[in-house]
Amino acid sequence: MIKKKIRLLSGTYKNSNIFFNNLNIKPTKSIIKKSLFSLIGNKIKNSKCLDLFSGTGSLGIESISRGANRIYFVDNKKKHLNNLKKNIERLKINIKKIKLINKCAKLYLNKKILFDIIFLDPPYKFYKMEKENLIIKSLKILKKKGLLYFENFKNQSIKFIKKVKIIKIGIKGNVIYYLIKKL
Repeated sequence: MIKKKIRLLSGTYKNSNIFFNNLNIKPTKSIIKKSLFSLIGNKIKNSKCLDLFSGTGSLGIESISRGANRIYFVDNKKKHLNNLKKNIERLKINIKKIKLINKCAKLYLNKKILFDIIFLDPPYKFYKMEKENLIIKSLKILKKKGLLYFENFKNQSIKFIKKVKIIKIGIKGNVIYYLIKKL
């Protein structure tokens, strides 16, 4: 069986790999990740981040690599979190910076914890209305001036509520991605 891998782009773990196989997930493409983190810039330093639908955890681990203080990984599939835990251990990431949560993302968004940055990359099969509800709920636990990353099929547009500024809309292949700032 061939292991798939995702390369970390910058920071402490630059050029290290995250391994996965048979997880039936689609990690964020490196070219999109590079664009995203160049827009986030120094806002990642000492931030508290939430990686919803974490899958491989590549966005959260990239954040840790670039200086985030704490990452909450949420996924409803235990096998995704087990794979993520193996990669965290292999990379020797400080476990005090990590929280692994085996829970449905929609239910987790009812928490009262506030985040500086939220990565929201649900399966593309999620219904359009569900995605809009996820964005609205995510904004409720995002700090003022916090950043929300959202990725979707490019043919499924999303309406955004007021009190946000769309910093970037990008399209790569069949993917559209947004970086949104809460006002």
